[in-house]
Amino acid sequence: MTYRIQCYTLFDITNTGVPNRSKPADVTDEDTWRFKRNTQANFDTVLQSISLRSQPDVVNKPEKINICFDKFQNFGFLFEQLEDETYPCWHFEFEVYHNSVFDNGITEFGFLYNDCDRVPMILCGTEWDKLSPFLDTSPELRNIYFTLYHD
Repeated sequence: MTYRIQCYTLFDITNTGVPNRSKPADVTDEDTWRFKRNTQANFDTVLQSISLRSQPDVVNKPEKINICFDKFQNFGFLFEQLEDETYPCWHFEFEVYHNSVFDNGITEFGFLYNDCDRVPMILCGTEWDKLSPFLDTSPELRNIYFTLYHD
């Protein structure tokens, strides 16, 4: 049996398929290539953090949505909502074969949050401008979170 988990983050984790750290010779627009490389690197970083304890199967690629912090309350409670303003958020789903792999005895994703905390990320310019350059799982500034998928 597999368990589907949803990941939400304020970092741009767009899956662009540009994993190369060295610029290919045929690249004409270096800024576009760098942007695609950096968002792919962020997605790879999140997947690598998840992979420390599991072998995730990505169900769908990250998608961008716009959220309001006052209605989408799973991010840090110190994030302030400006009136009528939305903020970018990326989410994707993955499956693992053992639901207890992330359970630290306190919460079902305790080890996963611990593995993600303070992991450096790349600010790409498409995310909220007050975001720190690392994953934060603290209640105050949480910028990544996970939920068990329910139909």
